[in-house]
Amino acid sequence: MNRNFSRFDTLSSVLAGTTVAALTIIIGQPAIAKTPQAVANIAGPLTVQVNSAIGDGSGVIIAKNGKTYTVLTVNHVVEKPDIKYTVRTSIGKNYQATSVTRLQTTPTDPDLAVVKFESPEEYPVATIADSDQAVIGTQIFVYGYPATGGLFGAEREPELSPGLVTSRPRNRPEGYTLRYQAVTWSGMSGGPVFDSEGRVIGLHGQGEFGFAQTSSGEVAPIKTGFNAAVPINTFIAKLVLAGINKSELKVDNTPAIPGPVSTIPQDAQAYYFRGLSRLDQGDAWEAIADFNKALASKPNYTPELYFNIGNARTLISSSIDTTRGPSAIQAYTRAIAANPGFADAYYNRALAHLENKEKPEAIADFQKAAELYKQGGRTTAYQDARKRIEQLQ
Repeated sequence: MNRNFSRFDTLSSVLAGTTVAALTIIIGQPAIAKTPQAVANIAGPLTVQVNSAIGDGSGVIIAKNGKTYTVLTVNHVVEKPDIKYTVRTSIGKNYQATSVTRLQTTPTDPDLAVVKFESPEEYPVATIADSDQAVIGTQIFVYGYPATGGLFGAEREPELSPGLVTSRPRNRPEGYTLRYQAVTWSGMSGGPVFDSEGRVIGLHGQGEFGFAQTSSGEVAPIKTGFNAAVPINTFIAKLVLAGINKSELKVDNTPAIPGPVSTIPQDAQAYYFRGLSRLDQGDAWEAIADFNKALASKPNYTPELYFNIGNARTLISSSIDTTRGPSAIQAYTRAIAANPGFADAYYNRALAHLENKEKPEAIADFQKAAELYKQGGRTTAYQDARKRIEQLQ
């Protein structure tokens, strides 16, 4: 039975091409950001499925040499050496992987790998950009093949998910130092993260779960909406190990934006974004203040605002000062009132009920979350919610 790869969803050799592409450096005026539709048109032919008998992932074509193509993905999609892996391209053709080079040889190494396949078909090669330019506030797009709606393996359909960079920590386990808020699912691990010009700046591989310590000392998972990628610059530093020459890559380091986004909020969206960044960095009280300022404008993303206020309240639930705003339960309840189908809000509210020793209420919320996860094809999340129900009953 297939297991879908996405690091937080579980709770808890190099391809080279016909004509070697010369290193491309483009210098000129800052590029005008492409529309999401234009980015999707670029992303589609470049992004592939990486499938096996034990799980589904994604990847991106980064080089070509003759009939041999190089796909960049994350290591946890292809980490088992005794398993056969298949690459499925955007036109529905399947190819047996001819080799796999795993760049993660220790737990501290970046979660990266490269896969080769051979094909007489002509597939485009991704353009790579300087991932250091993806500063806080930068628009990004995650592209991949999620296992949603009960679809697995070759049945999966591609999805484009827009988001904003929320932080750039210096160090994170397995190299996940490009963080953003975007909707991602199991099966998208290894998929490319694009900038606003349709250039690859990272490889998606983590998403959905965070952890908070409650006042009772329990470390509980909460669904945060934050995700992370390994920046493409981290891969560039590993080219020798990957057996790739930089001249084989298409590189365009032209700035996509004239400079960093202002951190001084001017409207509800700016307050919302700054609140996300503060929450991502652990500044819960400051995040709540920004979310409340955004709420004052009654934006159409009100459910997400209340949801993130609930997450912030969960993070500070062990604080002595609990009088500065509504409880996590109240915030999640408001998120659910604004969006009755908000599965993660039910899940997190169940955890908050558990903290208050309200077992019947927790079971009811886990049951509703499980129902919504099943409807949405979120298999791993559904199984997790069902497991929690069984533990409580």
